Amino acid sequence: MASSKLIALFFAFAVVAAATVQPSEARIQGLERQKVLHPSTFHNTPPSPSSLAGGIVPPHPSTASALSPPPPQPTECMTPLIGMMPCMDYLTNLTVLAPPAACCDGLKSVIRDAPICLCHGMNGDMNSLVPRPIDPVRMIILPLACGTLLPLQTLFSCNTQQVPPIMPPMPAPAPADAPASP
Repeated sequence: MASSKLIALFFAFAVVAAATVQPSEARIQGLERQKVLHPSTFHNTPPSPSSLAGGIVPPHPSTASALSPPPPQPTECMTPLIGMMPCMDYLTNLTVLAPPAACCDGLKSVIRDAPICLCHGMNGDMNSLVPRPIDPVRMIILPLACGTLLPLQTLFSCNTQQVPPIMPPMPAPAPADAPASP
């Protein structure tokens, strides 16, 4: 089980790295634009390296969302995961080539509202809810197939935080009234 978590973590890092790497042509265009706009070009002196460092790589669009606080942790994960039920055919049947739109909507909702609940999909706990086993590779690439990214902190929280149970806790049975003694 530990090796599958490492593979999942490695794959997630690869997906995030591939999504955040800028093409070299865009970096060169950004450097040329910086040279044109830099005031030192008017004096025929090259700009200092420290003045270019901030302008070469534009901020990544996800940095604004990375600064927002995470959503509150749910007490159970069944409610958020129900929105992913349209994904089950894609996750359990290798002949289904793409997840349906309703699946992607459900996944995006879980990522937005209860991302820690996705840990149940990555560690295999969701298998207890469906008749056929979920393909772990399909579960890992589901965000990519839906055109969204899973925040890195979600992957870390699967191993560093208490993951809420899938099912809501059962209420304790009320104590039966003891018969009156004579």
